[in-house]
Amino acid sequence: MKRLLPAYPIWVIDPMFSVWSPSETLNGGDTIFWTGKIRKTYGLVRYDGKTYTFMGQLPGTDALKQEDVSVSAYATDYVFSCEKFVLRVSFVSPLTPKNLEVLSCPVCYTEYEIIPNNGIMAQDLSVALVLDEGYCYEEADRVTGGVIPMNGYEAAYFSRRRNLVMSNANDCVAPDWGDIYIAGGEAWYIPSSALDRFVQSGVAEYIHINNERHYIMAVEKSAKGYFMTAFDDRIAIFYFGDWLKDYFFKDGRTVLDALDFSRQKHDAILCDLAAFDKEFKKDCDAIGKDYYLLACAAYRQSIGAHKLVENKKGEILFLSKECNSNGCIGTADVSYPSIPLFLLYNPELVKGMLRGIFEFARMPVWKFDFAPHDIGTYPYCCGQVYGINRSQDKYNCGNTAGWGDGMLTHPMLYQRPAACDIYDFNYQMPVEECGNMIIMTAAACVASKEYAIAEENFDLLEKWVVYLEKYGLKPENQLCTDDFAGHLANNINLAIKAIVGIESFGILCEKTGRGDAEKYYALAADYAKRLKEMAGDGVMPLAYGQKGTYSLKYNMLFDKLFGFNLFENSLCEQEVAYYIEQNNRYGVPLDTRADYTKSDWILWCTCLTADPQKAETLYAPIVTYLSESPTHLPFSDWYGTQDGKCVHFFNRTVQGGILAPILKKSEILKIK
Repeated sequence: MKRLLPAYPIWVIDPMFSVWSPSETLNGGDTIFWTGKIRKTYGLVRYDGKTYTFMGQLPGTDALKQEDVSVSAYATDYVFSCEKFVLRVSFVSPLTPKNLEVLSCPVCYTEYEIIPNNGIMAQDLSVALVLDEGYCYEEADRVTGGVIPMNGYEAAYFSRRRNLVMSNANDCVAPDWGDIYIAGGEAWYIPSSALDRFVQSGVAEYIHINNERHYIMAVEKSAKGYFMTAFDDRIAIFYFGDWLKDYFFKDGRTVLDALDFSRQKHDAILCDLAAFDKEFKKDCDAIGKDYYLLACAAYRQSIGAHKLVENKKGEILFLSKECNSNGCIGTADVSYPSIPLFLLYNPELVKGMLRGIFEFARMPVWKFDFAPHDIGTYPYCCGQVYGINRSQDKYNCGNTAGWGDGMLTHPMLYQRPAACDIYDFNYQMPVEECGNMIIMTAAACVASKEYAIAEENFDLLEKWVVYLEKYGLKPENQLCTDDFAGHLANNINLAIKAIVGIESFGILCEKTGRGDAEKYYALAADYAKRLKEMAGDGVMPLAYGQKGTYSLKYNMLFDKLFGFNLFENSLCEQEVAYYIEQNNRYGVPLDTRADYTKSDWILWCTCLTADPQKAETLYAPIVTYLSESPTHLPFSDWYGTQDGKCVHFFNRTVQGGILAPILKKSEILKIK
């Protein structure tokens, strides 16, 4: 059986509930949270007097043999066998960007079917899913729970006894709050002794013992059926003073309503998911060999690392967590690489990424004439936490315990007056974030054919394009999103982003009837010409004057997608040919300085060539990485091209950029 992924998505809801299997076989080890920390789950089949395990490892059971595993956009499917039956199990996360109600409903399905080898089903038959109490907390604590009778089924739940809602804003953490549910024909909240008895006899019963480990369990007694797993975070997001519930709960619905909704709509939801996946696979197959697997590896991860809520104006906010990076919320340079997926399937979600940055940029505490980096640390939109001034003075003394120091929650920075001077300019990303925000705004508006968000924020966009005009062609020594090997002045890829940002502002001027579109089109063309002259002949170096170097020039993508071609086809083909020459086993390095890479940017670069075979040659090593990486965690976007080890960054939304080739083929952004 061929390994497909470093870790397999099981139940993916949002950054606070995301369960994966890191093992070659589902019953070969424990499931984990996206952070890599163990969250034990057991899948059991009671058949003809014996208890078998298909998920996790539980004493007293026989492990079923795993015959197959496959992934689709929404599901991870397994096949198991023993001498008496075959078991099919499908873990479904209904993360469909086209239907916001389903997208935000915090419920996943586990579908199963038992097929007897002799054609005769045993009378003694039951299937169970069991969740360990570790689901309830980051650090061990006592839990409480119970069972709720529903309409034709039951739901068991548990949570931390002292439910510390919104108490932890660190990066790689499971929630210390909220309630976890498992639902089926029967449900139980039981201690370990009762679980042992169920394994031995197949009989579930309630036993109240305080000092044992506790579990929730759902049981079905038919040969075919499904379970539901749900997470109620109670409060989802703190947004500049407003406590926001999950979008599904915004009108007063509860998690029990979510379970009923998912049960009533079960068949229709699965039908819609199957139809989407069929079309998705068709689009992927048109790109090249194994691209569907690569796209599926990115799909659930990228969507599920966001949270969908609605602000008090009734506008959607689609807020990412910067997973395994620093935990920031709504980071502009994390949203930017992710948007190909969302531009394809619901550009309104891209607008939901932009609104928080626009709102924070208008607050007095943000004094700069360039765009912010982030709006807080998930789940707190409390003001940018990146690049905080660490000076030891009367007004900044409390800032020294800010981002990066293990804060559980951050101070309400958005409330501060400008005089506080909170942010250190040396740790900002001026050109990077201005370019990101303008390009994303233009792309979302063109894809949706609706420009209200640009019109409402035209003053900010205009201020940011002026910054790009002043500083974009020859960026100063400053931070950018690819500074893993150090800061760099005269960064050519960053200058390309500035030029495409100026071009994008021209689009917004033309489409809204505001500003001087021709001025910015001409300026972008002039800057592109000057950049190529300064870069010199041959492959463009990492920075002006650094002959013999290179970097992935992924920022040329949106120039291609919009159809301007300021960076002509011959130049792009030359770049791609050179990248192919630099390919290692697991991909082409990000630039000359190290052998690690960023998988999302490689897929952006595949769009720079018109030759499908060259594009496949660029992305094929990433498929190899998926099956061979020694790091058994969700799809990392920053890893070594020689050893396949994750350097940092996993479970990040940026992998939505893997869908760039489909976006290119769709031509939905082409205006020239």
